[in-house]
Amino acid sequence: MVSAKGVLLTKDNLRRKNWKGSQKCSYCNCNETIKHLFFDCQHAKVIWRTVQVATGLTPPRSVTHMLGNWLQNFNAQEAFTILTGTTALCWAIWRCRNDIIFDNVKHSSFMQVIFRGAYWLRFWSMLQHKETTKDLFMKVSTSLEIIALEMFASHGWKHNNRLCQA
Repeated sequence: MVSAKGVLLTKDNLRRKNWKGSQKCSYCNCNETIKHLFFDCQHAKVIWRTVQVATGLTPPRSVTHMLGNWLQNFNAQEAFTILTGTTALCWAIWRCRNDIIFDNVKHSSFMQVIFRGAYWLRFWSMLQHKETTKDLFMKVSTSLEIIALEMFASHGWKHNNRLCQA
């Protein structure tokens, strides 16, 4: 994985290549690093907390942790499924961050990330050979969406409200 080697073009890595732009995270006022963007930022923490509520998984602390001993108590199929799901969420975090930076999107909520990650997980489920894996990916993506909606609704948002206006 590219980010395990620290070469993902987060703002700290761009700075090493003499990039002059802001070092600040797109979601908060901290300096953007791989670890911060995907694990330490409050935005990411809400996303991983949603995963924890939906699945019971303890959130990963870093890329090394996620690719290392985080899943040691799971069999190979379970670990594959969990890593696929976390990859979908990391991809969603990255894409939402890029929307803010390159497409001038004003805001990206944790809900947008969860729903984008769930979309990718459902999409990737179609690429699976085993029917049980496909079903599990679908179940996890639906569970993430339901838990995210319930968490958001508990803070005053109604499920029939739109996330963004066109």
